[in-house]
Amino acid sequence: MLFTDPLFLFYFLPVSLLALRTCGTGKGFTPIARWTIILSTLVFYAYENWLWCILFLTVVGGIYVCTIPVLIAQTRLARRAGLVVAVIFALFSLGLFKYLNWLVTLFPGLQPVQNALASYFGSEGLIILPPGISFYVFEALSFTIDAYRGRIERKIRWLDYLSFLAMFPRFVAGPIVRYSDMAAQFTAWTAPRYSQGLSVFALGFTIKNLFADQFAIFVPYAFGSHQPDMAQAWLGSLSYAFQLYFDFWSYSLMASGLGLCLGFEFPDNFKSPYRATSVSDFWQRWHITLSQWLRDYLYISLGGNRCAPWRVYLNLLLTMTIAGLWHGASFTFVMWGAYHGILLVGERLVGEARLSRLPLRSRQLITFLLVLLGWVVFRSESFTQVASVLRGMVGLHGIAPQFSLLLVEKHLPSLLLILAACYFWVRIEPRIVAQSPISTCIFPKHVQYTLLGSFAAALILCLSSQEIPFLYFQF
Repeated sequence: MLFTDPLFLFYFLPVSLLALRTCGTGKGFTPIARWTIILSTLVFYAYENWLWCILFLTVVGGIYVCTIPVLIAQTRLARRAGLVVAVIFALFSLGLFKYLNWLVTLFPGLQPVQNALASYFGSEGLIILPPGISFYVFEALSFTIDAYRGRIERKIRWLDYLSFLAMFPRFVAGPIVRYSDMAAQFTAWTAPRYSQGLSVFALGFTIKNLFADQFAIFVPYAFGSHQPDMAQAWLGSLSYAFQLYFDFWSYSLMASGLGLCLGFEFPDNFKSPYRATSVSDFWQRWHITLSQWLRDYLYISLGGNRCAPWRVYLNLLLTMTIAGLWHGASFTFVMWGAYHGILLVGERLVGEARLSRLPLRSRQLITFLLVLLGWVVFRSESFTQVASVLRGMVGLHGIAPQFSLLLVEKHLPSLLLILAACYFWVRIEPRIVAQSPISTCIFPKHVQYTLLGSFAAALILCLSSQEIPFLYFQF
């Protein structure tokens, strides 16, 4: 079930909010209120396949059981053993459902396991990736690691743990939050903030349908052509870069808005990443909660900056390569992650002082172009396609022999909306980001009315066109 699905908008969301409202708003986050959100999340998740709920409860339940020794054991050895078992169980579960289709192509002996799982979680012999598994596994792992590091109270009930993980607004594609952030809000929970939350949701819904989905129309010009010319390659690559950005940012905004409707504040996930002045700055602005997770639980665990220079560079490279693999089971994702790792190492070698000598706009342009090249790798289905699009971008397939100016006539409404998206990105987005976190932003009445109008326009467009799923649902 998508946030843009009429079933979600007109049935699931009103019923779930009404159910929560009747559970005693203003009396604290009672067990009844918690179970209302948990059951709503399970219904939301089970819409496509009820077995996904069983998988979710099995995986997070297994991690919780493994974490109990970490919470209650008196010796460091027992606590460390619990941590190791929990990490292995979590990664094994993630690997089994996310990477087995890929691993079978490398190790055919795994075919019987794939067939067995596909009979329940797939079709035609292939396992369908359970939505959100990458996110809830990482959140559950952060709980275990924080418990080992002594950042979580030693008495955590199953209901507290499940309430932290089972929240439908961020269940499928984040943001990735930590138990300590939510536990404080459980204690201070008072009432949902419908006006503020629905305003943020309307903003995200508008960005998704009026902006992101319009860029999606032009992506095949680069990635659907065997040998795209320069015009096609640049049009498709730029379109994908902005589709991905607006698509994922819109989901994060809608998740934050729905979180406010439930009475919770989620962290921001984006901060104008295409205005970054370096690749390291980009990763402090793009998918912020994932970047922070990788920094705190992987990079620092590998030694972080506390090592010899060569080890620091290796830690950066390993962290980003694993980040690429987290996004998908493909060598192109691994290559994308390693590419960003190499860029980060290169920036360390050059030094921030030297980079800062360049004009601000030059640094922003260079960073964007480097990120754009990375998106070509990220989007491509094979190294052959990567090479084809990159060759097209430098004109090796011609400047524009296949490009048709009829494009303007064919997609005029979408092009006009893209122009509006560009104006939004240049003029309006910085104002929104300046008020971060978005969960604390109070919209004036006239802005709320504007958002309501834009939501209505986006809803009409959504209902009259083919539904385009959120890109990060596939990760």
